[in-house]
Amino acid sequence: MMRLQNSGVGRRRYLRGAGALTTVALLGNTAEASERDHRGHRHQGRGDDQHHHHGRRPDKRIVGYYPSWAGDYTPHDVPYHKLTHLNYAFLETEANGEVKLAVTGDSAPEVLAGFEAITHERRHTSFMLSIADFGSNMSAVAASADARERFARTAVEQLRRYNFDGIDIDWEYPDGSVREDDPENFTLLLEELRGKLDEAGAADGRYYELSMAAAPIPSNIDPLEVEKIADYLDFVNVMNYNFYGSWSSATNFNAPLYAPYEDPTYWQQLLTVDNAMRYWADQPISRDKLVLGTPFYGFAFENVENENRGLFQPFDGADTKSYDDIRRLKTEPHYQYHWHHEARVPWLYSEADDAFVTYDDRHLVMEKSRYVLDNNFGGMMCWELSHDPSNTLISSIHAVLGCSHRR
Repeated sequence: MMRLQNSGVGRRRYLRGAGALTTVALLGNTAEASERDHRGHRHQGRGDDQHHHHGRRPDKRIVGYYPSWAGDYTPHDVPYHKLTHLNYAFLETEANGEVKLAVTGDSAPEVLAGFEAITHERRHTSFMLSIADFGSNMSAVAASADARERFARTAVEQLRRYNFDGIDIDWEYPDGSVREDDPENFTLLLEELRGKLDEAGAADGRYYELSMAAAPIPSNIDPLEVEKIADYLDFVNVMNYNFYGSWSSATNFNAPLYAPYEDPTYWQQLLTVDNAMRYWADQPISRDKLVLGTPFYGFAFENVENENRGLFQPFDGADTKSYDDIRRLKTEPHYQYHWHHEARVPWLYSEADDAFVTYDDRHLVMEKSRYVLDNNFGGMMCWELSHDPSNTLISSIHAVLGCSHRR
């Protein structure tokens, strides 16, 4: 999850052509199975722990990221009672492995102090520090035993300093793209961090959680030592968004649950939330640890002609908009709302503005939340909370999943 320059909206790194094209070969053999059984049937995966819950909803996580640049959206605006986990973004890693507050021109210390001062909500919501890799430092750090130790030690120091409850790692991505041995070194980094968290937990009389943000694309997943890292991680936030955007050749959906079958390019049908979660479910990790990530932002494609209501059309430029921005656009009379029944996703089109807008609304996040329940996944995650100051989307997720506050 990184910051976008346009519209002041945060984002994760785009899924660009190489990674997306690799998806074709790796996911091709799952396409027919997905088409047959994607409507809510449970997909069994290795390491799966199936439980049937009668009369109550199973414990599910609701994870919300809060960026240091949230501006007028303060720690007091967060709907803690609708979250199990609040992930503060970001801390960053120095070349020597030291973990520090990210230097972004924002008032990060004041924001963290604001979270520390909130005592009532802290009884119900786990507060996590998310550590990002803004360059290639994480790769070099993970390759050095001394740097790994310093990373883990200083991460725990920051955790204790601000009285947080766990660490989230956002390395995009430890797939060997920087160093060939990144995947193995990532395992060693998590092992070191888990050890330091357990030492601190034993001394403090509490348990500190560890999570990671993960790609939805097989080419980023396959190099990981999933069976090993699953032992160190409490859960994995799968970043199911940015499937399409300004880098794409035609308009399409940011984070569709299923495939739009009339998509003129077959391989693009594979870029869906369902396929990403199914692929993760086939890894040696419990489904209960897999958290479905969804965007609280969308893309507004520009100069889109009125063919097929703007879908699958050429465009010239795209801007990123928060859900709050899009919610206001929807009230404009020349923006027409559409719903794709196969992909289970909304969009807006304005002939007057030649604009195609893809986003998640309350109907879609509720469908995704029901999908989590139907398939025994571990919960929902959003990037990010300040995009939804009205709490429309997070309330819709909470309405389906509830909040068990798993601490």
